[in-house]
Amino acid sequence: MINKAIGKTLDAMYEWILDHPAAGILGMISTTIVVLVGSVVLINYSNGVSGFGPEYVNQVTVQRLYVDGGKSSHYMVGTDKGVYEISNFLYPVQIYNCDELYSKLEVGKTYLVKLKGNKVTNWFMQQYPYIIEIR
Repeated sequence: MINKAIGKTLDAMYEWILDHPAAGILGMISTTIVVLVGSVVLINYSNGVSGFGPEYVNQVTVQRLYVDGGKSSHYMVGTDKGVYEISNFLYPVQIYNCDELYSKLEVGKTYLVKLKGNKVTNWFMQQYPYIIEIR
């Protein structure tokens, strides 16, 4: 009984798409776009982008401090263990004091830093682990 109802509904949808080809094509295009964008977002969040991902502590020696001036400026910290970013963000970890964190750092000194996220570089974005605490 349920299978007949589902079959009738699918037949009705198919008939409607045949009667309105432009709407059917636009629906398929918009669905494809939503699926592609959703996949990209899901893949990046599962890789630990934008503060999602593991939280860990690392002892680093600062080798270089600079501001990455793209569309929006980011404080970047080059260390002996890799490159990290200091940035304000609201979710998933509330960080509002990136200026204060960045001003604590000096080239050549060793710090114990609390990090969140993973390094992700690909053809459409580049992000580094975030420094969320300096000791």
